[in-house]
Amino acid sequence: MKKDSKVEFLREKNLEKAIELIKEKGKFAVLSEYSFFFDMRTYFKVNEDGDIIQKSYNPIILLYLFCDDEKLLAEYLFKYSYPEEKQNIKKIDRVSNLTIEVLKKNLIKTLTNSHLDFSKTFAKELFLRDKKSFFEVMYNFSLMGNPKNLKLFFVYALEEIFSKISYDENIFYIIIAYLTKFRDDYSTYIEANNLNLNIESYSNEKKIYINIFEKILKKYNLKNENKFRISLYKYFERNFTLNQDLKNILMEKMI
Repeated sequence: MKKDSKVEFLREKNLEKAIELIKEKGKFAVLSEYSFFFDMRTYFKVNEDGDIIQKSYNPIILLYLFCDDEKLLAEYLFKYSYPEEKQNIKKIDRVSNLTIEVLKKNLIKTLTNSHLDFSKTFAKELFLRDKKSFFEVMYNFSLMGNPKNLKLFFVYALEEIFSKISYDENIFYIIIAYLTKFRDDYSTYIEANNLNLNIESYSNEKKIYINIFEKILKKYNLKNENKFRISLYKYFERNFTLNQDLKNILMEKMI
């Protein structure tokens, strides 16, 4: 059987080669080229005894957005690639016969129901035809769940990356795949009805999250803004931590 050169490269962990690759092609081209190794087949497992295992997000997309240090980027490539989880990313179909309103309704429905085969198609079509509507739907979705999953950050990363490069199907897919496949809990959002705010006592991680949260609310007019705020601050009554590599980069950038 022919060996996969990318798998061999990742297992070799040659830092100098990775640095040269990033210098030669650019960080987002490398991100796209190795995107097959970033996604998980599933983020949620349960056995017959009711024991639940839930994997966390892979921060590499976020790290490649916020970091420009080629040595660190090379280290992240090896640290956050999973050759054993290699996914085949197929071309995402278009559904140009659907109206924008139908696309918006179908997208939020398939995201919340974790139907990736459909969500990726509706997401691509809406993104290519009406970016403003696309991001409004995506931010609405990302703010309904638990902030610890950083879905807000992944939507923000998608917007920021594609403001710097043209549409890339691999990067688009792995972000939509994570957002769709990672099961969320909407109970706090559903029950959100009053606000008790004390930002001064918040950790640096929570303040970083709120900074991005506020950026989004300034840019987009989200109908349920108040409910998103209440839900967020309810969640922030509990512990909230970031991946350590991501925290280090964001603290350095003062995001």
